[in-house]
Amino acid sequence: MRSTRAASLSLVWLGRSPVRRLLLSICLAAALLPLASSAAGADSCTSASGSNFNGTAIAAGNFIWFNAVAKVKGIDVGSQTTIVFSGSTISFAAGATTYQLNVPDSTITFSPTATEASTSFDGVSWTTVVPSSFSQDVFLDGLSFQTPAGGLPGGINPVTWSGTFVSSARGVTVEWQWGAAVYTQFSTDDSALGVKPVDGDKSNPYQNSDHAATPENFKAYVTGGARGGGGSNWTGSYSGTNAVVPCRRELE
Repeated sequence: MRSTRAASLSLVWLGRSPVRRLLLSICLAAALLPLASSAAGADSCTSASGSNFNGTAIAAGNFIWFNAVAKVKGIDVGSQTTIVFSGSTISFAAGATTYQLNVPDSTITFSPTATEASTSFDGVSWTTVVPSSFSQDVFLDGLSFQTPAGGLPGGINPVTWSGTFVSSARGVTVEWQWGAAVYTQFSTDDSALGVKPVDGDKSNPYQNSDHAATPENFKAYVTGGARGGGGSNWTGSYSGTNAVVPCRRELE
């Protein structure tokens, strides 16, 4: 992450002559220019996306599958690029209760040697590996949340997902969206969900047209609510697209 530069300027009394005043103004401009340039070129690595739930109430004990997908622009297909999404939270209010849900960290690696995409969960974080040439939606992050006693009303607004992006390479842009679908049955073990890593029927183990982030092993239990209408809408409708330039950092 880029650091903020601090500058100190020592002023020397140059007298009252016009020439000396001109020299002083030139020195001041030269000292402040690097600070202005640094601020103008700073990466904005934190992004927040707000949207709403539809009008369908969510019954107690059902599960909301919060899921996010991303397109990454500017990938060098000849080298490996890693995107990390961390410090991610989902926040909303229902009645007198405010919820702030901590979402697992996630990593997407665009690999020039990968021939098929994959997504796994190790109990702490998500890891997705994708061929470097893949340019469509990729699974970014996900969280299953079981609704509390009394359930949740329809029409919750806003629901805001935020987090910080870091990249191992310069010159990339992440365009991301999120959805939320409701399931009557779901696994509390995210590694058992069968999350689809990418869109479409190529370069991944699920040969169908489902969206990235579809929990393939639980599609039979989808129902209406959150941002989905049930049926074949297994991820819920997407929020608006947010574009962010990740901070640059060396990643192992």
